[in-house]
Amino acid sequence: MVRLLLVTFVGLKLAIALLEHALAVQNWRFVRDPDRQAKAAALLGIARDDMKRSASYSFDRYRFGIVQSWLSTVALIVFIVAGGLGLLERWAKALVGPVSGGDVLTGLAFFALLGLASFVWSLPFSVYDTFVIEQRHGFNRQTPREFVVDAVKGLLLSALLGGLLLAVVLWLVGWAGSRWWLGAWLAVSGFSVLTAWLYPRVLAPIFNRFTPLPEGDLRERILALASATGFRTGGLYVMDASRRSTHGNAYFTGLFGEKRIVLFDTLLASVRPEGVVAVLAHELGHFKLGHIWRRVLQGLLLTGVLFFAIGQLWHLAAPYAAFHLTGPSGYGALLVFGLWYGLVAFFLQPLLHSFSRSQERAADAFAVRHVPVDDLAQALLGLREQSHTLPLSHPLYSCVYHSHPPLVSRLEALGALRQGSAPAPAARSAE
Repeated sequence: MVRLLLVTFVGLKLAIALLEHALAVQNWRFVRDPDRQAKAAALLGIARDDMKRSASYSFDRYRFGIVQSWLSTVALIVFIVAGGLGLLERWAKALVGPVSGGDVLTGLAFFALLGLASFVWSLPFSVYDTFVIEQRHGFNRQTPREFVVDAVKGLLLSALLGGLLLAVVLWLVGWAGSRWWLGAWLAVSGFSVLTAWLYPRVLAPIFNRFTPLPEGDLRERILALASATGFRTGGLYVMDASRRSTHGNAYFTGLFGEKRIVLFDTLLASVRPEGVVAVLAHELGHFKLGHIWRRVLQGLLLTGVLFFAIGQLWHLAAPYAAFHLTGPSGYGALLVFGLWYGLVAFFLQPLLHSFSRSQERAADAFAVRHVPVDDLAQALLGLREQSHTLPLSHPLYSCVYHSHPPLVSRLEALGALRQGSAPAPAARSAE
């Protein structure tokens, strides 16, 4: 049974890796077709040089994704089969030693070692992504010092918040008996809502500066839009995204009475005011149509199902032995069944992304009830131009991976593809 579980896990992991590889190759063959690129460029009004830059950027990301995916998959399989998890468990128990605390302290030490190993493994990929790919295509503005500071901040914040939540969950395993999974689910759910509430004021400023949007025409337009849509904002802020990247975006964040509208300074520098307002109209559409709370509830439901499954199976010895761990434990259950859920999650992706694409189309429809269609179309084209993304993807690849509909599909649904052409991108000229 133990060997069967390990072979099944490895087989499924490799099968998913092969399937992802096939999807990536199929998608690249689809998007690199010159005739298909020329047709999309003509349809969207994209210049030939811009399409070439987009294709070059997409190829670099495709090649990097293939290498990273296979190296990570093989490394994980070798680590598990060779008994790496069992070794980390022994180290964790040795670190805790005679200190009282049982599985709680052992679990904290175990996940600390695992998190550190994961961080060290992923660091070279992050460095290459930032300072080679993003740098080569003119997106990166982050210095090595800023990169290190961000990495350290992220590691410490994960250790603090993640460690606190993990300690609570592991304590519940020993205290709540067979119903521990219910308490753990409620704890994780409450923590998720709490961090969403704290994010605007406490967490986000750790990594970026947020300054109030200055008085002027853009501010008045946004406030008028918020009033028209019934959105009570907790403030309008500009985020210094340009210190790291040239990619642009806008979003609103927070729950209850602390909903902030946040604009990337890169968005303000590259898209006209009417385009910025159109992007926000789309984001506010998610709020007014209840998408935010639906996504929160969806996440809580999936977490609840996962914890319920763990609660029913965590006492079985074979799943732990298959991964070279000792008998049933709270930390072992979270890791082992979390790894199995990672396999299941791949097959859930198409369904969840289908829901997301439906919400994106609904948010687009909401937006154009409050702003001119051309403004939203121009903003979408401008953001595509700024990010150098290809406006193409294979339908099957898009079904599995994309949370947003393809750009042509979105503009067609908006009625913005008139006589085979689209509005020119609303890029702000450099002055």
